[in-house]
Amino acid sequence: MQHPDYHEIRKQFRRREEWTDSTPLVFAKEGVDLFYPEHCSENAGYLLGRPEYRCEEHGLEFPGEPTSGEPIDYLIEENNRFRYPLLREHGTGPLQRHHHVVILLHGLNERSFTKYIPWALQIWSLTGFPVILFPLTFHINRVRREWAREQHAIFCRRSALPGNEHAHRYNAVISERLWTHPERFIWGAIQSYWDIMDMVRKIREDRHPHFTPDARVDLLGFSAGGYVALTLLLENHRDYFRSSRGVMFASCAAVRDVNLASPLILDHLAEMALMKLHVKYREKLMNSRLKHWFEEHGEGRWLNAFCGLMPNRTLLDQRLGELAPRLLGIAGMEDQVMTPGAMMNALQGIRRDTGVRVLELPLGIHENPFACPDYAQQERSMITEFLNEERFGKAFEQFIQTACAHLTTGTHSLD
Repeated sequence: MQHPDYHEIRKQFRRREEWTDSTPLVFAKEGVDLFYPEHCSENAGYLLGRPEYRCEEHGLEFPGEPTSGEPIDYLIEENNRFRYPLLREHGTGPLQRHHHVVILLHGLNERSFTKYIPWALQIWSLTGFPVILFPLTFHINRVRREWAREQHAIFCRRSALPGNEHAHRYNAVISERLWTHPERFIWGAIQSYWDIMDMVRKIREDRHPHFTPDARVDLLGFSAGGYVALTLLLENHRDYFRSSRGVMFASCAAVRDVNLASPLILDHLAEMALMKLHVKYREKLMNSRLKHWFEEHGEGRWLNAFCGLMPNRTLLDQRLGELAPRLLGIAGMEDQVMTPGAMMNALQGIRRDTGVRVLELPLGIHENPFACPDYAQQERSMITEFLNEERFGKAFEQFIQTACAHLTTGTHSLD
């Protein structure tokens, strides 16, 4: 496997002021063009801070859900108007419209696409399919800029909270936000779900310049991104994902079985707040709007099923069985956040009868796959991970080859 100049490409990814719709960044050596289409979210209405809410589908009104601080969630401009990287072959003439695309969805508490650039480049290199790196709600270039300046003060405050293990400057902002309002976790996922649906609808309606209306849309979701990816496939809204294939990497374990307390993910109190709302005290803590979405909306029912509680388990197992030939789970053997056993329980069912294939590979720790082999070296890897080219060794190559073999199954020819 040939490795391009990742360092130079990462530098270009950070030059957001040069991102435009029509002028790609060209990497002649790799034969790659990077486009940055704009996306305007029409789904901020799910987020917190509105004085009132309404479900148009069912004609129901719900009370407002205020938050502290300004601006309030649904009005944060960076989250609602942004660009996403689209990687494809270099071209000199009119754009060729592809019949296949892979959407790559990242993990929780990501600040840049840096670690995913090699993934996208190698997927493109082996398959010939364009790759879209789509940012989830309040992640990467959808983050409010002021949060970076507030990070140190928030970290100091969270470090002083009694018993708050794993408080770190890397996880301070997201920990504070989910600790104060753990329902942000679900509403952010729902906004992300519908933002991706809107982008795919643009393809289906022949309004995307890079893809044909019948293009197959595959999904590779890592960690938190895998839950959104699998929800899209499970629901198959408007039959948009009829033939799509999905790779769930270190993802989709039941929320009650996930260990999110980590310097790179969440601190202990934030993890506990999520568990209280979504697992332990859900009936007591859920408000009427969240309960309605969990019970009456397709995407909400699947997200609710991921909590790991039995009322949704039979429905989830049945649907996983229907999708099994098009799904692949990849679990990291050293992963202590999404353990292989928890992933298998979720994707294969406790009786291992859904038919979904889950592979265990030696891929390093969850927070830094391929870069850090074990948790004893985690602190060092925070500093050195992007300087260490050894991360693109055999484990990385095995992951890419396994994922690409699954994504190209059923494809008669490469675009």
